[in-house]
Amino acid sequence: MKLNKVVGTGAQATVYCSGKYAIKLFKENYSKTAIFYEALINSIIENTELPVPKTYEVLNIGKQMALKMDYIEGISLIDCILKDRDNTETYLKKMVRLQVEMHSKKISLPFSLKDRLKNKIQGNKDLSVTKKEKMLTILNELPEGNELCHGDFHGYNILVCDGEYWIIDWVDSSYGCADGDACRTYMIYSLYAPELAEMYLTLYCKETGKEREKILAWLPVVATARLSENIANEEKKIMSWINDDFK
Repeated sequence: MKLNKVVGTGAQATVYCSGKYAIKLFKENYSKTAIFYEALINSIIENTELPVPKTYEVLNIGKQMALKMDYIEGISLIDCILKDRDNTETYLKKMVRLQVEMHSKKISLPFSLKDRLKNKIQGNKDLSVTKKEKMLTILNELPEGNELCHGDFHGYNILVCDGEYWIIDWVDSSYGCADGDACRTYMIYSLYAPELAEMYLTLYCKETGKEREKILAWLPVVATARLSENIANEEKKIMSWINDDFK
């Protein structure tokens, strides 16, 4: 199999185009369990009838493992906005409606949203025990829910192809309260495009009839969980959200 055309890169994998398929090639020695878990999650999500690429098999390519999926020839929603800023609100409205459709799905997944957040908070080695306990208390008091949550829903994980919108990268998906999933989207935009964050949240609340305060109630715990991902240049902003809760 020839893998010449790179169509995406990430911390743990590079995605190549191979004919009508995308080959997600993981780094050597990357967790075999994690790869099969991603294939499992992708296959479950396919049954929701949401616009998602299908996953066909797990491959060995040399000393590396890979996933074989549909190749979606499009550009990210963020790139659409950057090329057509006058229609930013139109793009975000479409994104919000797609997210609301996703949240309407009720399916069984291995982990709940709150379990995922709890594990990330507990696993952080840089936070004090006091802060961890405080965040876990806040998390415990937030609603459970049983909606389908993507876990990383933002403009780079939505591909636009011939007017159709496709959702990719489902490895962090879970079931839980849609408010927490929306808060994660708001947080990502706040970190990198604050003007999009406020527009997104306004549109999401208008579409769903929800109060922004109920969504932002998740911000301290969502931010604390994000801190464990060790993304460069995010710590100062994230700590401001965490520390605000202690005032």
